[in-house]
Amino acid sequence: MEEILERFKRRSDKYRNVKGLLQKLYVRDVSTGHVGGIYVFESKENLEAFRNSDLAKSIGEAYKFLEPPMTKTLEVVKVLFEEKERIV
Repeated sequence: MEEILERFKRRSDKYRNVKGLLQKLYVRDVSTGHVGGIYVFESKENLEAFRNSDLAKSIGEAYKFLEPPMTKTLEVVKVLFEEKERIV
């Protein structure tokens, strides 16, 4: 786990200037040890631009994926905290 945390830290600054990225959560499933990220974008267009970026394409190599990543796109239908500052 220490190695993956170090990778998270090394790469986190790369995400700070991704257009429209409001938040990235680094997550781990305790029962399986699988790790991943949850991304919150301002718009679908920003998400698509990120998906086509070199940064997004580098994720598999950076984390040495053993199998293809699972991706799912969800639509936000309501937020608890309306102020943008609470999300970031």
